[in-house]
Amino acid sequence: MSGNTKRLAPDLFDRRFADLVEMGRARLPALAPDWTDHNAHDPGITLLELLAWVTEAQLYALGRMRRDERAAYAALFGLSARGTTPARGMLWPDPQDPRAPAATWSHNVVIPADAVVHGVGMETPTFRPAARLLWVPGRIVRVTGQHGDGSSVDYTAVNARGAPAFAPFGATAGRHAALHIDVECRSGDGLFPPRRADADGALWPIGVRADAALAGADDGEETPPCWPALTATLVTPAQRTPLGIVADTSCGLLRSGVLLLDMSKVRGSPAAFTIVLRAPDGFARPPRLLAIAPNVVPIVQGCAVQEEVHVATGEPDWTFMLNVPGLRFAQGEPPLRIVLRDPVTDQRSAWQPGVFADSGPHDAVYAFDAASGQVAFGNGVNGRIPPAGASMLASYAVSDGDRGGVAANRHWEVQGFAGVFGVNPDPVAGGAASAGWIDDRRAARQRARTDHALVSGDDIVQAALALPLLEVARAWIAPPAPEAPRTGVVTLVAMRARAQPTDAAPETARWCAAVRRRLAPRIPLATRLVVVAPRYIRFAVQALVEVAAGRDPALVQLAMRDALAARLALTGAAPRRPGAPLGQRDLAAWLRVVDGVQRVVTLRLLDASSRQVDDIGVPRNGLPVIDLDASLFDARRATVEAAP
Repeated sequence: MSGNTKRLAPDLFDRRFADLVEMGRARLPALAPDWTDHNAHDPGITLLELLAWVTEAQLYALGRMRRDERAAYAALFGLSARGTTPARGMLWPDPQDPRAPAATWSHNVVIPADAVVHGVGMETPTFRPAARLLWVPGRIVRVTGQHGDGSSVDYTAVNARGAPAFAPFGATAGRHAALHIDVECRSGDGLFPPRRADADGALWPIGVRADAALAGADDGEETPPCWPALTATLVTPAQRTPLGIVADTSCGLLRSGVLLLDMSKVRGSPAAFTIVLRAPDGFARPPRLLAIAPNVVPIVQGCAVQEEVHVATGEPDWTFMLNVPGLRFAQGEPPLRIVLRDPVTDQRSAWQPGVFADSGPHDAVYAFDAASGQVAFGNGVNGRIPPAGASMLASYAVSDGDRGGVAANRHWEVQGFAGVFGVNPDPVAGGAASAGWIDDRRAARQRARTDHALVSGDDIVQAALALPLLEVARAWIAPPAPEAPRTGVVTLVAMRARAQPTDAAPETARWCAAVRRRLAPRIPLATRLVVVAPRYIRFAVQALVEVAAGRDPALVQLAMRDALAARLALTGAAPRRPGAPLGQRDLAAWLRVVDGVQRVVTLRLLDASSRQVDDIGVPRNGLPVIDLDASLFDARRATVEAAP
């Protein structure tokens, strides 16, 4: 080890048996002054030597932990071996390019899963489609959102612009809301190529660009299985066909991703049709989309190595190394596949990963070291020896890991298409190197701190705020009433983030149920979690103030509105405490310190029924919400009285 290299961990095995015995004997005069015989025949010295022997063994074990032991400890935290993580992205048709295939081509294309994809002028890194895809030239005629109240809104223009974000399922996104995408194919063959069999197994992609989550974890983090469950239906005047959603990386339209639709059940080859997307159980929160379009190609960095040949020598304990570095596999997935091809009969037989100590002489097993890429075979006693001259075919996937990212707004080429295919409006990202034991140790320590049972109220609050995609902006535990019986029920009051401070209360029963569903598995058995929304107490203000000399009354009026909105903000750096009462004296004090206000002439406080009250009663789990539209702020210059 060079002098400037830092040690990642201390070498625990730096004391030997003799060192430990001498350390113990040296402390005896201070700890036991009456003990004067420190020779080897003394029983106490024998006990001291026994303890030193045990300590040496434990230090050796801690400093020499085997890889399988580290893997076993990691498995306790749900960590298992994985290879490199590939970067992923989406290629959208470029509306600014009049020569793009989306604007000029008139025939369907089946993009194979091994098609080479790379940036224009960039030979590396290379990418592949995420699946075998059906590419259909055409255009979106109309994008219509059908809201739960029966109203319909045309989002075609805003969808084409890609901004601002729109909520196609409405503000509540209930079970009756739906999104209608009218598609018109340019090809005379319609949806499928002339030979329908050419499209067997190909999936039709629909890309989604979602607005960033307003609160909670980053949408790039891993999430549990996607919810809500979406359904897709192809509708024409002659048929209504349910479509299988094979993959949904958009997590139910809540983040940017791709829907891969199975079109195999569609009858005929319609040239014009409507895709209807809906959530039968409603959305936990309304999706906010920037754009949605078909023919968006999902790409994955790297490639698949198929049947790499290694000729067996017939010797025991034969090994070989994989030719291509950057092995790619996810946790729980087999890293590679080994097949033996007999040199005489050309027959093939699959070999399985195994442990040589548990294998017999005829067991076709191999051992694989994912860190080094070495494949090892048996010795004829523990594991079968591959016959000499046999071809061992290794199939695996590789990627460049964290070196496979590409910046946004690059042009791309796709094998099978002439010229520029499209553009990536978002970065191609997410790649990571394979995890070593130091990475697993770091992840285990993090999970020990964050993925534990939610015991205290602060545990529950912090876990709720960290939920991805649900946009929990604020949460607190409601204190039980003094006279209420103790039943083990913990009430979490959760507030959803708002796109605008003046938005109506966005918490729905479905949203509260989704928060509880995500937290409940981590709640102890003796505790029952209840998630509720805050109680919002609305009120209005009618205030007349006198402005200081030389100040503009109109600007002072705006300052008064902004001051009260800031004081009563539901979220932010210093939000208002739940249950805190609100009275006229509080509002008058806030208005008096507004820049430009000389004195408060009159102040009226109106409840939700427009009745004048002295105070606004706020329940224990409630927050006051000022209705600025119903409030009246009047600022006037001081009148100068005439001299007598």
